[in-house]
Amino acid sequence: MNRFKLEILEADGYFYRGESENLVVPLEDGEAGIQAMHENQVMSLVPGILHFTDENGEVKYASIGPGMVRIEDGDVLVLVETAERPEEIDINRARRNEQKAREELEHEESMRQYKLAELALEREIARIKLWNRSKTGMDPEE
Repeated sequence: MNRFKLEILEADGYFYRGESENLVVPLEDGEAGIQAMHENQVMSLVPGILHFTDENGEVKYASIGPGMVRIEDGDVLVLVETAERPEEIDINRARRNEQKAREELEHEESMRQYKLAELALEREIARIKLWNRSKTGMDPEE
C-alpha cells in the first residue's frame, strides 16, 4: 500500500512523525479518510477519535481536541490542541470532566459559553470511548 508523510503536532510538540498508510479524522459532519495522493485540502477538526496506520502497519488511535488538517503535495499535517494515547487517559478525570461539561451545557446562556462547554463535552466523550476501546478491544465508534 502507498504511504504518505504524516505529522501530528499538538501544543506540547509532536505526537507522531513518520509515514502512514491512511488517516481518519473527526469532522463536524462525520469523518474524513485520507490516503496517499489525496488532493490538497484543509479541513477543520472537532474533538473526537483520530486513527491511522503507522509505518509498521499498526493501527494507532488518539483522542484529539479541536484543530485542523492540511494536505499538501501528498504530505499531511495535523495540528491539534491536544492528542492523547489510550494509555495516557485518566478515566476517572475524564468522567468527572464529562459530568461537569454536561452541567455547564444546562446552565450556559451565551452562545460562546455554550459552544465551549459543548466542545469540552465532545472531548471527554472521545477520551472515554478511546479508553474503553483500549480495555475491551472494541471499536471506539461502536
